[in-house]
Amino acid sequence: MSKIIVDQIQKLTGGSTAFNLPATDGTAGQYMKTDGSANLGWSSMTNPNPTLITALPVPENLGMIGSIVTRTDRQNSYSTGDWTSSSSWTTYTNYQIHLDNSAIQFMNMALGDGYAMTGTSQIMQGGDSEHQFARTLQFSNGSRLGYSRDFFHYDNAQDYAGHSFRIMPIRNTTNAAITVTLAAYASNYWSSGYEGAQLAVFAPNTSLYSTCTSVTGTSIATVTSTSGQFNNLTGTYSVPANTTVLVCLASTDQYQTTYRFKDTNYFYNLGTTFTNPGIICDMRMLYSLHTSRFTGLGYTGAFAAQFSNLWTKTALAYGDR
Repeated sequence: MSKIIVDQIQKLTGGSTAFNLPATDGTAGQYMKTDGSANLGWSSMTNPNPTLITALPVPENLGMIGSIVTRTDRQNSYSTGDWTSSSSWTTYTNYQIHLDNSAIQFMNMALGDGYAMTGTSQIMQGGDSEHQFARTLQFSNGSRLGYSRDFFHYDNAQDYAGHSFRIMPIRNTTNAAITVTLAAYASNYWSSGYEGAQLAVFAPNTSLYSTCTSVTGTSIATVTSTSGQFNNLTGTYSVPANTTVLVCLASTDQYQTTYRFKDTNYFYNLGTTFTNPGIICDMRMLYSLHTSRFTGLGYTGAFAAQFSNLWTKTALAYGDR
């Protein structure tokens, strides 16, 4: 910028103080800005709203609450694709998803494929042959998030009926721990001892996504011997400061009569869970769970270290915090 141009700007704006031009050139992509005191300098472009950089399709902290949910028919798949008590690794117990070895199997099935780490010859447990859904994104309306439905199965297995797996990420945005009340309804048909329903929480060992190295599972409430369409699971959990935890709900189809089942899997009283404005649904984690390819959930060892992949992948996909 020449002195002549600067003088012309002063005349047009009525300015009386000369601009102080930078002595050297900037770097590619920079622009020149003033500090408000007639000093010009080079500056890089910045985004005042980092959330836009992550390309999240749903805004955060505006009351939206979402989850991912996956269905599997278990033994109620017609002709092929059945699985009973032996899951992709070992015996899977639906009311103990907070423990090894059910935790790793639960998470892989919730993410759409129970055999994700074992090649192409195995059946896909995170889906079925009757047009159900895997890793589906659902949002709340009013105080509930999920579904309760009656449906028809051509197969009629009562003992090893299907399951639904739901994950809702919630975040404490404050600098102090906040205790939240969690509530869910879940169907259950109890027969062989592997079914049941559970409300559980998985929490990282650090607040930052990127520094997570271990995860702890906590059981909030379980249903075992009681069969029913509406099994009430409630409890409280203290969400650590500036931390995202995963609230998980596992349910079992309840046999009604020949070829007919009930499938209930939803959170309720969301206004109570999210009554503190510091508690929000973590959209970064939600969309990472919905879209990311997780390759660190193998069938070996304990889930604690493996689950850290869910948080570190979110940092890479949507930004750390």
